[in-house]
Amino acid sequence: MATRIWKGALLVSGEPGTGKTRWIREEAAAQKAKLFRWNARVDRSLREGREILHQQVRSKEKMLVWIEGADDLTQEAQAFLRRILETAAPNVICALEVRELWKLSPPILSRCTIVSMRSENSYRTTRNHALAHSLGVLTQAPPFKQIPAWKDIPAARRRGEDPYRILDTLINHFGIQHQALQNCMRAIGAGYSPWTQITNFLFLHGPGAAGAANASTSATQTPGGFPEN
Repeated sequence: MATRIWKGALLVSGEPGTGKTRWIREEAAAQKAKLFRWNARVDRSLREGREILHQQVRSKEKMLVWIEGADDLTQEAQAFLRRILETAAPNVICALEVRELWKLSPPILSRCTIVSMRSENSYRTTRNHALAHSLGVLTQAPPFKQIPAWKDIPAARRRGEDPYRILDTLINHFGIQHQALQNCMRAIGAGYSPWTQITNFLFLHGPGAAGAANASTSATQTPGGFPEN
């Protein structure tokens, strides 16, 4: 495998079992870099890892610093993580391993190259479909292959679709720098319904953009801009 030149840190995202760990190990081997691993899922505040990670990213030898479970970090810890990424030496590659991309703050996302480990049968989707079947909900309709329209979202909910897969599709289509999409992700991270926020985004920016002309006259809204029922 040829050595690649990455822009910024790596953000390796995907459901459990999609090969994130294997990819990171193979990338370290391809880069002929020493691999350092830190589990953020047991150190969500980076209380223990701050100084250690600062030292590792300033290493004089070729290094791949693997931060496992970066999406579990608190918002304060993510602010420290941003500074860690900014101080990395040119010979150090930082790889953030995450399951749910939307949990990371926009300043971190803007500093990363996203490596998406896709799976057509993710754990979350399989679980949602099994639940829908057990409740007798219609699930025969095919999943979305393209950007859905906002009016298609209720049917997606009834089929037991995974809203975060739709969000991942939006990220890949519009780009992580899209300001309205960042607002949508920020609202979801703050605890608002992902279905409501995705519907709002599609209403204003999706196929047909039905709400574009009326966006300035909306009523009381959530941070993502759509009335919360």
